[in-house]
Amino acid sequence: MLALQATAIALIALILTPGWLFYFDVTPKLVVLLLAAGVALVPLRRSPLSLLALLTLASLAISTALSPTPALSFYGTHWRQYGALAQAAILIFALALSTETSRSAIVLRTVSIAGAITALYGIAQYAGWDPILPASAYHIGEGIWTIVRPPSTLGYVSYFATWLLFVFFLSLALPGRFAKICAALALVAMVLTGTRAALLGVVAGTVVWLFWRGLRVPRRVLAGAFAAILVLAALYATPLGQPMRSRARWFAEDPWGGARPLLWRDSLRMGLASPLAGHGPETFTATFPHYESRELARAYPDFAHESPHNIFLDALVSQGVAGLVLLAAWCTLGFAAAWKIRDKHPQLAACLAAALAAGIVSQQFTVFTIPTSTIFFATIALAVGLAGAPAPPPRRFPLALPLLYFAARLAFADHALTLTQRDLETFNFANSAAHYAASGETSDIWYSRALLDVARKAPTPVLRVQAFQLAAVAGERAAHTAEDPFNAWYSLSSIYAARNDAAGVERCLRSAIAAHPNWFKPHWTLAQVLRFESHRDEALREAQLAVELDGGKHPEVAHTLQELLVP
Repeated sequence: MLALQATAIALIALILTPGWLFYFDVTPKLVVLLLAAGVALVPLRRSPLSLLALLTLASLAISTALSPTPALSFYGTHWRQYGALAQAAILIFALALSTETSRSAIVLRTVSIAGAITALYGIAQYAGWDPILPASAYHIGEGIWTIVRPPSTLGYVSYFATWLLFVFFLSLALPGRFAKICAALALVAMVLTGTRAALLGVVAGTVVWLFWRGLRVPRRVLAGAFAAILVLAALYATPLGQPMRSRARWFAEDPWGGARPLLWRDSLRMGLASPLAGHGPETFTATFPHYESRELARAYPDFAHESPHNIFLDALVSQGVAGLVLLAAWCTLGFAAAWKIRDKHPQLAACLAAALAAGIVSQQFTVFTIPTSTIFFATIALAVGLAGAPAPPPRRFPLALPLLYFAARLAFADHALTLTQRDLETFNFANSAAHYAASGETSDIWYSRALLDVARKAPTPVLRVQAFQLAAVAGERAAHTAEDPFNAWYSLSSIYAARNDAAGVERCLRSAIAAHPNWFKPHWTLAQVLRFESHRDEALREAQLAVELDGGKHPEVAHTLQELLVP
């Protein structure tokens, strides 16, 4: 069972399924997690870990039941699928892992190897070779100031960097040269991501590692660190280091991390508005616009914030104060367990504590995803399992077998979306509609926009009309089911505009404004519609508000106001 769990941790980080699953970098990770948790043998015994897991599961259940969109809170958003289902599976997985720590080296070795593979892929992406993902997805800017931020197999660069922190410190717990090579690869790839949060994590983890070891640093460690610094310095000065120099320039121009300070402040206000049960897991995208300040909207008018970019704030807004306290308790339990084993396993204790510290610090700037959450709770489970007093093996049962159903269901639905996309490319609307229905119709905005794109490319008028009609139906449905309703309403307004239905456009834009009051775009578009309908005074008010919310980022918005000011 331990080998299976170790393999699952590796696969969750590594697996990508382009061409087979639609959300190919997220859904397969969730499927692997559900399969691994579903067959896991859950121990039945009293322990702080079991109690904490039960309390966290209860908190998730309450927050999901009271969520404004329980289905979304249960399954999660498309971009990370970290709803109550995934979180429950991770807790069950960690609980089962905590009883298998007598051979913890298997887990550490598997993590080290998987980390080396992801690191090599990330390094290859940085160097310009990527057979799987389009380079445009992680190249930012143009010319010599282009920044390369490789995501490897983790979906986004920040999550990749956080995963590498765990790989680096956990690899140091293993003896032998190969593990040290894996650690070095993880460190190099992490630096190449240019992620400031991960660099802070390395510093925090190193400090904890030194403290746990009694501030004694072996000479070979000092020599290795010095060699790594020399290599990275040399790379920085070469042509291959140009993206790193571009990233350093970005650091200097944006020392405070973009929107994060304002986002944290507004997220805290959102969390305190519902302190008992939170707003429900994965509802941030839809709910946060009602708490977003005009200051944040003006600074980043084109940005829809999908998370608080902080694991503790995410727990607060999702599950209320209980979620925040429980997450802090998990962290405390992990450190306490590592401290408890420091005499019996000094090197392993130091590395477990360092990995946990590095991960916590890094994730003050990001939220959990399935890979980072899995390795985070697995690290705690290993520490707790090793710290447990010798006792008879607990009775264990496959209590999570229903998760296998959800794994199959999600895989089938996501594959149906891939088939839908292929049918649309060949203008086979009958098959696409059938496959989309089989998917559960959970991606209405994408489906509507894909149909609109097909309508523009269709070779015959009949196909264009058919595609447009299907897009309208999906767009209407999306306005009531989407995880970002403001986007759905705004997208639907363009369909009504194509029909020359001014009243329908106005209704959709007002709904978009109600869903996201400080987004400049629906205000700006509504001003143009009201001007067309000869409601000049109201159009002027909307145009003035759009200019204020836009923060001077788009000249065309100010131009609309100037036109309205002319008698």
